Amino acid sequence: MVLQVILKVGFSTVHSLYRERYAYRENMTDVVVQHLISDERVVVKCRELVKKLAIYKKRLAIQMPERINIYEVTDDSSDMHYKIMQKINLKFDCTLLVVCAKHIVLCQEKILQCLSFEGVLERMVDGISY
Repeated sequence: MVLQVILKVGFSTVHSLYRERYAYRENMTDVVVQHLISDERVVVKCRELVKKLAIYKKRLAIQMPERINIYEVTDDSSDMHYKIMQKINLKFDCTLLVVCAKHIVLCQEKILQCLSFEGVLERMVDGISY
C-alpha cells in the first residue's frame, strides 16, 4: 500500500502602500520598496522573517519576530535609500501595523496600542465598539 500525502503551504501577502511608494515582502526575509512612477526599487535585507510592514511618508516599519525596525528615507524626497532609524526590541503580536510620523500603532483584535519609536507605550485603547 502506498500512502500519498499532499501538503499545501500558503503564505499571506505582506505589503503596504503610501502614495507612489509600494512596499512588499520578498523571499520571506526581504522588503522591496518600489516607486510606482519611476519604477525604481530598493531592497531592504532583514535576514529574518518579515511578519508585517507599514510605510508612511519617509518612514518604513518592518516587524520581525523579536523586534520592529523603523527606517527613514534620506532627505531628498525622490531618494529611495532607507537607513535604520530605530529598533524596538520587543515582541509584539498584532494583526495590523501602522507607522506614523513619530509613533507606531499596533492593532490586535479590539486593542490599539500607540508606541513611540523608542518602544514606550504612550496610549492604549481597549474595546472598540461600532
